[in-house]
Amino acid sequence: MRQRYRFHHEHLDFVREKRSFRRVLWNILIYTLAIVFMTVAYYALFSLFFDTREERALQRENKLLTEQSERLQEKMERVTEVLGELEQRDKEIYQAIFHADLSPLNNKNYTTDSYTTLNDERVAQNTSVKIKELTARAAGISKQMNAITAIFYKTSKDSLLSMPMMQPVDNADLSRVGASVGLRMHPFYKLLKRHTGIDFISGVGADVYATGAGRVQMAMRGQRGTGSRVEIDHGNGYVTTYSHLSDLLVHQGQTVKRGQVIARVGNTGMSVSPHLHYEVMKNGDYMDPLNYFFLGLTPGDYEVLRQLSTSAGQSLD
Repeated sequence: MRQRYRFHHEHLDFVREKRSFRRVLWNILIYTLAIVFMTVAYYALFSLFFDTREERALQRENKLLTEQSERLQEKMERVTEVLGELEQRDKEIYQAIFHADLSPLNNKNYTTDSYTTLNDERVAQNTSVKIKELTARAAGISKQMNAITAIFYKTSKDSLLSMPMMQPVDNADLSRVGASVGLRMHPFYKLLKRHTGIDFISGVGADVYATGAGRVQMAMRGQRGTGSRVEIDHGNGYVTTYSHLSDLLVHQGQTVKRGQVIARVGNTGMSVSPHLHYEVMKNGDYMDPLNYFFLGLTPGDYEVLRQLSTSAGQSLD
């Protein structure tokens, strides 16, 4: 053990220094506190500037969960928007066709909370609430479908056969549709005018079909306005018109069936190019023909037709 010496001024010599117990205890305390302080400071600095392997793994997992949460949120918003549009379209269709006044569904905007802001208990509670909301919505849809089924069975078979429910031309690839109902630029006047039907782009001579069973109330040839034209009375207030025709294959008073060829596509009247202008009227009011294309169309096909027809800024007549 090393001995400590100090200079004795009276003896003018170095004498061995004797350390007391208190002195030794004090030195031990000082060294211990210094070690503890340095350890805490080192740990704090290390934690501030460096992450452990476990922390880096948790950060990566948290980042992935956050990204998944954001993607789920976007999907939820898109699905909710599409459901809202479909519910509105279905409501309009069933009101127009089955004369049903169905109560609107409770269309809530469902949101997905970020994983970074929820603990396990909060996630469980949030999931439980969403399950209850979806269950209530499913019950509402089931109730509405039961009401629609009841209305359907009350509707006579003849009424369904006579209802205009198909496209009037061959359009399997969905590419022949033009401008639909709404304000459209007139090809001749270059002004916004109300377009009362939907245009189907096709070559001269293409078949035109009756979209429902009925009686021909007009089969007129002409070169002005709507050109050669056929009108069919389907009963129950429904009338369909087919304009700008080339050949007429039916006559006034004739009874026709759904899918029967009644005319050929032409370019007569005020038409900028060969096409068929098709209209649906209910009790004298112009309806959107898109809402009556049930036969042969899936929901995806309908959405394609809707986008194409609403994006066309100019009509062909």
